[in-house]
Amino acid sequence: MTELRAHTIEELTAPGSLFPLVERVVDGKTLQLYDRDPRTLRDAFLHTRDFGSEDAVVYEGERYTFAEQYDIVLRLAHQLHGRLGVGKGDRVAIAMRNYPEWIFSFWATQVLGAVAIPINAWLAGAELAGILTDCRPDVLIADEERIERMMAAGARPVTLRTVIGVRCRQILPDVIPFEELASTPPPDDSFPAAEVTAEDVSTILFTSGTTGRAKGVIGRHFNHSASLLNKLIRNYTRPLPVDADLSTLGRPPASNKLTTYPFFHIAGLNTLYSATYSGHKMVLMYKWDVQEALRIMEAEQINEMAGAPFVVQGLLDAIKVSDRDVSHLTSLGLGGSASPTQLILDIHETFEGRVDARTGYGLTETTSGVVAIAGRNWVERPGSVGTALPTAVIAAMGEDGAILAPGEVGEIVIRGPQVVTGYENLPEETAEAFRDGWFRTGDLGRIDPDGYVYIVGRLKDLVIRGGENIVSAEVELCLVNHPDVVEAAVVGMPHPSLGEEPAAIVRLRQGASAGESELRAWVSHHLAAFKVPVRIVFVDEPLPRTASGKLVKQSLAASLAPR
Repeated sequence: MTELRAHTIEELTAPGSLFPLVERVVDGKTLQLYDRDPRTLRDAFLHTRDFGSEDAVVYEGERYTFAEQYDIVLRLAHQLHGRLGVGKGDRVAIAMRNYPEWIFSFWATQVLGAVAIPINAWLAGAELAGILTDCRPDVLIADEERIERMMAAGARPVTLRTVIGVRCRQILPDVIPFEELASTPPPDDSFPAAEVTAEDVSTILFTSGTTGRAKGVIGRHFNHSASLLNKLIRNYTRPLPVDADLSTLGRPPASNKLTTYPFFHIAGLNTLYSATYSGHKMVLMYKWDVQEALRIMEAEQINEMAGAPFVVQGLLDAIKVSDRDVSHLTSLGLGGSASPTQLILDIHETFEGRVDARTGYGLTETTSGVVAIAGRNWVERPGSVGTALPTAVIAAMGEDGAILAPGEVGEIVIRGPQVVTGYENLPEETAEAFRDGWFRTGDLGRIDPDGYVYIVGRLKDLVIRGGENIVSAEVELCLVNHPDVVEAAVVGMPHPSLGEEPAAIVRLRQGASAGESELRAWVSHHLAAFKVPVRIVFVDEPLPRTASGKLVKQSLAASLAPR
């Protein structure tokens, strides 16, 4: 019998191995980079032609091989370039559900050297219009629901030349059907020429900060390449023959992935490009439904799935009482919010160690995860989010800017090629967050002597509901805009599976009569559904504030005690 062993990260990144690391100066910072391809996402996609007849994307009754995906992207890229004038640096916003067209649209932008701008598909019409105005796209590729929301808001960005409609049931004015572009034969079987470099901008993803203003995170090709290769290298840490030549290893075994994260989220986007490059099959869902997920897992022999803890918990509960065959499952990833210890142990016990529970830590500004943990390590350290991935350096920083000793709590700071260089048209916010070569996350944490990272709190005033960042100030402003409200404070209320949910403490104007249902309906009309407070508590006294007028939210916790 062939003797097997797991190869270490040190072996895999050594000179002459599969993932050699080198030091290079990028934007004035000395970083460790992978000295190998792909260096751009254009290169990553061109490589996928080799996968031919293997399944690439499955959605309900639709199935696309890698060859078919390549052909659709080729047709779309030629139409975007030749008919619509999209070239290097032009901006293409993508706003839709996780349809196959999302994937095709993304890759078409990358091979052209254009900038993909994923838009949160959950946004209300006014929010969607505002983001589009901020990001100034040349082209919008959107499904019918998003187009109708934009039209209802009555705002079309002046920069927007073309709208491409995906899966529209009716002809919409001034909208080009996606099918028309994707079915037009290309002039030849090569993509339009494009000089795409590692330093070129690849994406602008919008996140939210404590000020309530959406921030466009500028991701370059080398940022995404580092994240892609960091994800890929973990496939090679599996047990291999002891005499295996790491420098000549082929691709790891293809995997079947059930995708639950939306592609507009960095976790979903990172899954998209890393799975495509690795030749993995992605199975998409119209929306999350646990029984449908079980059917898919059996039919498509799903090996891997990742989702927010509440999604994974629901799946685990359903598996326990289902007769569906999920025996191909080898990995369940959790992310987006803190994972309950019991859930980690439950996964390990339910599958008797055959299925790894995995998690990590990262942000939009780090183009996905920078630390990771899995399997027995996580069972033994359920409070940790893992150790640093190759090329990433992570530390805890004190208020004076000094790096703290192991075990001391400070602000988590990160540097490495995964970390972006700043925000779109926000020089002050960029200077504040990216200082002295470090990205300051706003999260509080500690790092133990073995390098395991523990997140213990947040400096930023956010509520994180199942992985979605909710800016308290934005919801507070919405509430205060109601004619009956004098002031409002929004805080996180603990939730067993979502991590937390937004709750509000409100003081009404004297004689006003607005109730909880009315205010929740008000917020629902103006903001996305996940931002609506699940509970509103009314108080008669002014809310506590500092001398500078800032809300002192810690003292409001008692107001949210269980009723």
